[in-house]
Amino acid sequence: MGTLKTARHRGAAVVLLLPALIGTAGCAAGDRPDAGEAVYGRPLAEQFQAATDATRAAGTAGFLSTLTYGAAGGDAVHRAEGSQDYGKGTSLAKLGLRAQPHFPEKTLELLGGPATDGEQAVATAGDDVYVRHGDSAWLKYTPEAVNELGEATGVIAAHAAGDVAPYSGTLADIVPRVIPRVKPERRADGSRVYRVSVLPEVAAEVLPRDLQSLQGDWGTDPVRLTVRLDAGGRLASAAADLGPVLARLHERDALVDVKRLRAAYELSDFGEPVKGEGPDSSGEPVVDARTTLAPLATLGKGRCATTRGTGLGTTMVVRPVDCADRHDLRVLAQVEVERTFPGKREDASAEVYGRKQCEQASAAAPEDWRRDSRYARDPALVGASSLELSTSEGVSETTVTGDYTCYLRTP
Repeated sequence: MGTLKTARHRGAAVVLLLPALIGTAGCAAGDRPDAGEAVYGRPLAEQFQAATDATRAAGTAGFLSTLTYGAAGGDAVHRAEGSQDYGKGTSLAKLGLRAQPHFPEKTLELLGGPATDGEQAVATAGDDVYVRHGDSAWLKYTPEAVNELGEATGVIAAHAAGDVAPYSGTLADIVPRVIPRVKPERRADGSRVYRVSVLPEVAAEVLPRDLQSLQGDWGTDPVRLTVRLDAGGRLASAAADLGPVLARLHERDALVDVKRLRAAYELSDFGEPVKGEGPDSSGEPVVDARTTLAPLATLGKGRCATTRGTGLGTTMVVRPVDCADRHDLRVLAQVEVERTFPGKREDASAEVYGRKQCEQASAAAPEDWRRDSRYARDPALVGASSLELSTSEGVSETTVTGDYTCYLRTP
């Protein structure tokens, strides 16, 4: 993976406001134009870009970003709430996933499930992202760490500060990329409500990275986006019905129990002091993810590791630990698969053969591992595979390859 992905989609926006600010600095109070004139006085097509400038000019703001998955048994909500400083390019937020009691259990596991080791905090400072669970040390993801640890870090890297906001991966990143075509509704308090459409591939950027990766083609069905600007022209809220995005996920047999998918974003407390101190200013311990974590595929037989405290929600990248300490898994083996079949076999899977090798590795494991009550009876595997169809001189073949890590897991 390359550097941290940020939401840089525009130029030096703050400069656009300077002429208006300078021009009004010497006006008497009675002659001063409306606070929102710098936004609403512009052509309609430029108002979202101007609103982003006005929002950043406030200096700071509180934010709440939610992604709601609606199912027959209730809702599950990914929630990020915190404060951000636009000038410093920093943010501090609490993250969590909460579900109603009858939300489908398997779908909840796919979404990551509630944190089991304390509340997760995320801080950003430029291109760096920090994660902490409970009272643990801050885990720092630099661009270098992301490059070395790979795509699994994308779920955290997506929040690195961008040109739109210090906390990225929300609807705020999308608003300045949309051009309104219809005049907004003006409310009694001076705010404006816009109803616009965005491409599904753009709207899908607010999804967690593992869900984004499930769908390559998002189609062309538009996503409806409602944007509200306050009387001063600053972004107040945005909401999107992600139904078209969900439909494409259903085509890939993903989130099949989810019937409604909605994203929302709200800003508040403009100009107020940022709540809480980030890791760089608090003096609290910080550790580098590059030296603390490792891809599971690099761990040898017998090594133990935990996924707790990484913020990634995956076993692809883990924190190696001593097997006498609390851990989630113990590596059995690293296995490779390469099988070739006659004909075109698009249903062929390397995972089937990888799983057989994992079962053999489990049967050959030391007796004390297999008797250890901490581990589930059946081994698990994680890895990547590919399928290649080829034809030569009229003869077709199918080749499947895969690289897997076999491991014992704690229930």
